[in-house]
This record gives sequence, structure tokens and C-alpha cells, in this order.
Amino acid sequence: MEIVLRSNNIWKGSHFLLFGLKGLSIDNNLISLEELKDMDTSKIYISLDKNIFNDDLSFLEQALLFLNDFKVRGIFFYDLAVLSLSKKLKIDIPLIWNQNFLVTNYRTCNYYKKEGVKGAVISSEITIDEIVNISRNIDMDLFVNIFGFQLMAVSKRLLLSSYFDYVNESNEDIYHYMSEKTGRYGVIENDYGTKFISKDIFNGIRYINRLKDAGIKYIILDDYGIDKDIFDNVLECFNLAINSSTDDELLELERKINCLVPTSLGFFDKKTIYKVK
Repeated sequence: MEIVLRSNNIWKGSHFLLFGLKGLSIDNNLISLEELKDMDTSKIYISLDKNIFNDDLSFLEQALLFLNDFKVRGIFFYDLAVLSLSKKLKIDIPLIWNQNFLVTNYRTCNYYKKEGVKGAVISSEITIDEIVNISRNIDMDLFVNIFGFQLMAVSKRLLLSSYFDYVNESNEDIYHYMSEKTGRYGVIENDYGTKFISKDIFNGIRYINRLKDAGIKYIILDDYGIDKDIFDNVLECFNLAINSSTDDELLELERKINCLVPTSLGFFDKKTIYKVK
């Protein structure tokens, strides 16, 4: 099992890094094509997760050819234009299906496998049992979000900018909160849209052994909004967890993390998708 870090920091160790590409991503940890030239691209995944419009196609083609030349480890894609153009350009980089709320069953994963996709990022809104079932019925690499604030919703509209224009106030902050009865949810905006993230930090470390037994190869940790020193300890716990820890040891590592920062089990133990009877 390998760790993929979605982060603005370059962490020590043999971990893989996941960056959004400037101009083609709504992510908050962005990197440019120029910056990639000086990095070990064999350890870097690139996320192209914004809606692609006609005006984006020229830069998308340029980016795909660049990423192909520099041999990044893989491309996480949201818009199917990335898949279509990659086929047309004969891009020789593993494509990872990353439509968060749609990656919920093995039949669709198997369809994308036939289309040449090499992996998928499992939805963060399904249970551990459902993840295990999907993994056992597909032949592609699965990536599981296992730590950090989780994506809850995305809008291509600039909602924060529109709000502050409406109330006639200036705004220089990147991060805001939306208060609900159930808590405060993070709201993040960049030039390409607005993201809503969970009120709690998700921590699925107790399920590492179940994921390994199911053949999951990659877990994703996100350090956004978490103190660097705290995340350094979290990363150490996950390094210990993937190296043959017992279930009791995993629970102890979970307790250690919870002493540093409060976390939850997210949807891993909470069913959210039901069949109509």
C-alpha cells in the first residue's frame, strides 16, 4: 500500500504527491507546468478537475503533451474531455477517474477500465463495506481518501465573490465557513469555482488492514487546514499503519491522532446510498 499526499508541502519519504494543475484545476494545492520541470515527476500525480470548456481545450492539449513528455505518474481527471483528448493524442500516462460523487460501484469502474482508464478514486461518501466490495469486483487501481477534510460539493460559480459583491464588502480571505445546525463547513473559492468541505477531519486509519486485504493499493491524505507539525505526526502514524499493524495497533494509532486533532469516521461507517424497494 502506498501513500499519496495532497499537499502544498514537500514531505520527506517515498510518498507520492498530488497537485492540481494551474489553469485546469479547482484544487487548492496548485502547481504550474514550469514548476514541474524541476521536480521528480515519477512521484507526482496531477489533478485536472475543473469543468473543461471550449476555451480550455488548447491549454488542455498543451498540458497533456507536456505531462506526457515529463512522465508524471498519473493524471486524475474529472471532465471526460481529458479522457477523450488523451486518446486522440495517444497520451501514455495512467488516467485516474476522479468524479468523486459518481465513483460508487464496480460496474462503472469496469466500463472505464475498458476505455483505457487505469484507476479510480473511490467516492468519499460510501462505506468501508461498499469500498471492499468494489475492489473485489474490478481489475484497476483504487485510490481511497482516508485522512483530511473531505469534499462535500463543488460549484463552477464564484459564490464567495458573488456574495461579497452583493453585500458590497471587500474580501481578501481564501477560506470561509458556512454555518449550519450541524456545524461549520469550509468554503473555498479560486478562479474556477467554489468548493464546500466537511466540518470534520476524516480519519480512516482503523480500516487500513481491511483495505489492504481487499487489494487497495493507494490511500490519499490531505493536509489542507491542518497544522504542519500535527500533520507530520499524522503521516508518521499512517506510515506505521501500512506496515503490518494489528487491528489493536491501528486503534491505538487512531487514538494518538485524535489526541492531536479531533477526527471522525466520516461515511466509512454510515450508509448514505439506498436502493428503492
